Amino acid sequence: MFTLYYLFVLLHFSLFNCALNNATDVKLGRLIYVQAVWRHGDRAPHRLRYPNDLNNERSWPRGWSQLTNMGMKQLYELGLFFRKRYNGYIEEFNPNDIRILTSQSDRAIVSAQALLRGLFPVNNTAMQWLKDEEWQPIPFHSESSERNGALLHSTLHPCPRYDQLVKNEMAVIADTMMQKYANVVHFLANVTGIGKKLKFDQMAALFDIQREIIHQLPQPEWVYQKWPQFQDMRTIDIITEFKRISQISKYNTSEKARFKGGLLLGDILHRFQNVSAGTAVEARKMFLYSAHDVTILSLQHALNVSNNLLVPYSACLIMELYQTEINETIIKILYKNETENANIYELFIPHCSVPCKLDQLITLTAPIILNTVDDLNK
Repeated sequence: MFTLYYLFVLLHFSLFNCALNNATDVKLGRLIYVQAVWRHGDRAPHRLRYPNDLNNERSWPRGWSQLTNMGMKQLYELGLFFRKRYNGYIEEFNPNDIRILTSQSDRAIVSAQALLRGLFPVNNTAMQWLKDEEWQPIPFHSESSERNGALLHSTLHPCPRYDQLVKNEMAVIADTMMQKYANVVHFLANVTGIGKKLKFDQMAALFDIQREIIHQLPQPEWVYQKWPQFQDMRTIDIITEFKRISQISKYNTSEKARFKGGLLLGDILHRFQNVSAGTAVEARKMFLYSAHDVTILSLQHALNVSNNLLVPYSACLIMELYQTEINETIIKILYKNETENANIYELFIPHCSVPCKLDQLITLTAPIILNTVDDLNK
């Protein structure tokens, strides 16, 4: 059951974005290209998060960090959403029409497979390769290049200037949070078995307890203990706030967003430019990225459309390119952060017209764009 904290989060998101149903009625014209970035589905924790955890790797059938059945279903349902939304635009799978690029992480690769199962079911006998089987193998790509890693899992790619920025700012943020919640930190140091060495990043990492809760694994009572001095927030809610602050603080300035989201944004907009100009691109209709929460967070901040909330599993940022009757190209940006329903939110770029013209967006984001991996080292 949602606490007041989660009700606030949901209300904040609702106020920040405009539901697609209430979006502008301006005629957009003809859809000519789609690009989308999604976060992988629900996964197991990366490892045992604290010594006294009642659960261990045996609680996760596929092992640490791997996608769960829930996660696979989330991406399958996202694929069904794509199938419904783009029915008539893209039908049967054709490698000339669509390309899927995934990070090298297992969870991103499996997520791509699950989404493709929903997007391209076998629906005619010519495509059916096995009797009564509706699944068909669909190719995806995971390049082992340095650029691919910088695009889709940028936190693993070194950038000296960014690393120094985050180190300096995080020290202040960590000190503030650890002092504000000193009683909770001291309490958790004891009950988790981590001891006095419990640091800010470890507090944020305890967020993986949420994975256990969602999968109905046993939890000690302290996880749900309420703290009157913090508006009756539960321990898990306070841990969630540590995680939120930790994640958002990595991308919440234009310079940080540039170093971690500028390369991907440049990749996306450059492709849109080529499509708009009639220049051939590697896929004629759709380019999809299977990635991580940090990928979406950094891209949102690069576009200046972040809601400063955590990115849930299977969340998807979609960018659609339309051609108007007067031959202008405009962009619609959508954010889907719930797989349980069909809700999708339209995001509006600050200082860009509504609808947002591609040329205008390119001008607005020019200071953020990175063109090469080498730019990360300057």
